[in-house]
Amino acid sequence: METKKPYYSIGQVAEYLELPQSVLRYWETVFDALQPAKSPGGSRRYSDLDLKILNDIKHLLYDRGFTIRGANKILNQKYHIEPPKKAQAASPPKNETSFNHASSKEKKEEETEKPEIDQKIIKKIILELKEIVKVLDS
Repeated sequence: METKKPYYSIGQVAEYLELPQSVLRYWETVFDALQPAKSPGGSRRYSDLDLKILNDIKHLLYDRGFTIRGANKILNQKYHIEPPKKAQAASPPKNETSFNHASSKEKKEEETEKPEIDQKIIKKIILELKEIVKVLDS
């Protein structure tokens, strides 16, 4: 009877998924659900659950065309993962519920300030593009 191997090395997982090891290491830094165990020597040890999560990540990114942020959100919901607090506080997603407890007055001020900044940036970009067109036309 064949026994199931409890852990897989990064090399084995990379070969199985047909991905470079560097991609697996990067995904570990950006996906909350992916947290492979480490051996006493520091080598990654991927479990069957880690393999399932990696397959889900690959499918969401490569087959379904999700962004890393979108795929991370889906995986957090699927695997009931609470995103780290510092990631939430660092940059709350646009057009999504914020996890901070700012007053409604502060939220309104933030919302009214952002469009003004965006408009200034857009106007500057338009002016720069017009200058480029002039140079190209001459």
